[in-house]
Amino acid sequence: MKIKVFLAFTKKEFVESARTYKLFIIIAVFFLFGMLNPILAKMLPELLPSLMPEGMVVSLPAPAPLDSWMQYYKNMSTQLILFVIIFSGVIANELSKGTLINMLTKGLSRKTIILSKFTATTILWSLGYLICFLTTFAYTLYLLPGELPNILFSAFCMWLFGVLILSFMLLGGVLFGNIYGSLLVTGGFAVLFMILGIAPKLEKYNPYLLSSKNINLLTSKMAMSDFTISILITSFLILTTLVGSILVFDKKQL
Repeated sequence: MKIKVFLAFTKKEFVESARTYKLFIIIAVFFLFGMLNPILAKMLPELLPSLMPEGMVVSLPAPAPLDSWMQYYKNMSTQLILFVIIFSGVIANELSKGTLINMLTKGLSRKTIILSKFTATTILWSLGYLICFLTTFAYTLYLLPGELPNILFSAFCMWLFGVLILSFMLLGGVLFGNIYGSLLVTGGFAVLFMILGIAPKLEKYNPYLLSSKNINLLTSKMAMSDFTISILITSFLILTTLVGSILVFDKKQL
């Protein structure tokens, strides 16, 4: 694979994301959620009593930094779903429209296409994720000052799970050649991980651990070492899914 061709095609993906406003939508949405996380945590104890039926008294503890990060991880699942929906056609649309045929006839390798699209979507996911994290961190520090352990590692776990989901999204697009197939494969694996999460004995092997137990890291109920096996398996699945996408695409009739 030629590096210059790879970089040029990856740049093309970013330009297309900007032209279709996907890039700006991601930046705006992730920034908005990042700002809202600590604000909601700060205001919830004051708003909740006014929403309760008359005569019902609700006593909530004073908001703390942990409340903001609970909102962060709760909302990040929604943001990941939104990201997948927006970019589910990253390869599916080009396959269904046949726009890749001209590029392939000019010598662009199929492996370069897959790797470029995976790289571009991963960078865009990382950009949105970083914007949300930094915004939440800054607003939390201002509104709800305090220290929590393992913040960076906890955020890394959620980010890595997102990369895994993106790899499934790409595989689904290659397999079915349409957005619905891409979403079906992505949703299918996500649901599978959630179902496997019911079994406590499988928890440390399950990639879902990276997105479901983040608060346990912040409260020191779990240590970083508890996530080691899950991180290794998730990384292996990302690599395997990426290789699988390349192999399937190499044999696919366009």
